[in-house]
Amino acid sequence: MRAAAARYGYGLGVGLLALGFGISGPTAEAEGPPSVKDVLRRVAAYVDSYGERAAIVVASERYKQETKGNSSTVHTDRDLVSEFAIVKVDTVSRWLGFRDVLEVDGRRLSDHEDRLIRSLTGGGAGYQEALRLSNESARFNIGSIERNFNVPTTALFYFASANQDRFKFSAKTVDADGLWHIAFKETYKPTLIRTPEGQSVPSEGELWANPADGTVVRTILKTELIGIKRSRLQHGTGRVEVTYRLVEELGMWLPGRMTEMFESRGPNNTWERVDGTAEYSNYRKFTTSVRIK
Repeated sequence: MRAAAARYGYGLGVGLLALGFGISGPTAEAEGPPSVKDVLRRVAAYVDSYGERAAIVVASERYKQETKGNSSTVHTDRDLVSEFAIVKVDTVSRWLGFRDVLEVDGRRLSDHEDRLIRSLTGGGAGYQEALRLSNESARFNIGSIERNFNVPTTALFYFASANQDRFKFSAKTVDADGLWHIAFKETYKPTLIRTPEGQSVPSEGELWANPADGTVVRTILKTELIGIKRSRLQHGTGRVEVTYRLVEELGMWLPGRMTEMFESRGPNNTWERVDGTAEYSNYRKFTTSVRIK
């Protein structure tokens, strides 16, 4: 199944990777409890306002993936060490997340150290080069479903003010700690995630947010892919969950842990499952006078 993998990622015109975020948000009104619409407005402001920070945030990512199933593919595991950056890009007017793999299964890749940071702070084609590096790094993912959206900030892109009309939102519960648990389902086509051939890949999921200022502390993103003839994939599903933590030295809530599960089914009842876990540490901020374009 590896040779005929199904590939999907962000469609053209949407951006190939993911939106980043910060903790700034509007002050909650004092009168009465908020509605779902109120909370989502604050979430949108929280996501949108992060782009006002003129900085690049970089983390170290340790990412373990493993496959299992009953196909003829040799199932294995993989350990990746990467740099993950969240940066404001002028040309697309939003924050994006970029990954550059530095090490694969204990083997250091030549001339990769700090190259993502250099591409973002050195001027020139910063955005295009960072995008190239991140897409290049996607080839190290294992499993039958190739993907470029398994970065921790992907789901936040959904909650930006420009995208909320694409989704139906509904409140589920208010947790004991006061966080609002809200479900979302994509209703607009073409969808934000699409195959390279342009086929829509609908998304749904859940988010947990502080109703007072819109801070997002956890997201779950689910996708479903059906009937890709070229790859003979009959059914594929994905689930990516991200939890955030307060990085006090930066005064920001940033990804702490990401878990993923992708499962594909093909002819003759063959199936394969990929499980992955990524941990984020060593956050640091770079300031630059260069405008990323």
